Amino acid sequence: MSAVDTSHLTRQFPIWILFLVTITLAYSDANCQSLNAGIRIQKTQYMYWENGITVQYSSQKLKPERLYFGFDYISSRFGTAFHSNAIKQDNFLISGTWLFNPNKPYHFYSRLNLGYFYSDLEFEMFDEVPNTAFLFSPEIGLRYNPINMPISFNLGTGYYLFTSKDGYSPGTLQPLYFHLDFSYFILKSSNNE
Repeated sequence: MSAVDTSHLTRQFPIWILFLVTITLAYSDANCQSLNAGIRIQKTQYMYWENGITVQYSSQKLKPERLYFGFDYISSRFGTAFHSNAIKQDNFLISGTWLFNPNKPYHFYSRLNLGYFYSDLEFEMFDEVPNTAFLFSPEIGLRYNPINMPISFNLGTGYYLFTSKDGYSPGTLQPLYFHLDFSYFILKSSNNE
């Protein structure tokens, strides 16, 4: 009996997660303050360029326009590993973000990310090499929302804190990263508090 190839399902999994998170957030709360989605361009120091998607949500019930919850999927599959032999790796993150000075177009922010890292080493000879890790990273950055435009730009830097012992975390997972996000407001309430 031959093995079933499920790699196509693994590649589509992040897209379905993003879709379900977006629909759930958009329709679960009639008092939704804002929901934005966009693309992320990320560079890990000394390693790969990675690109992906980002979704951020703020509710009228919880500190509107200050506290955001988000989901990010970032992968080298859309960056360095696109049409090359670089290692294909994926990052799945959920986050909580606090915006400072929310009534101005420029906002400093702090963020905490939790997530999961997976690298596809492809060959059986690498089965003993660590290729997954749980992620935790504090992040700081600057967000710009042009006045009267439904877009947002985020520039940030973060640092992954490793909890595993030396030699038990993936070699391609480096701690320091930088990113630039371009987001579009799918939903935005006109009444700010």
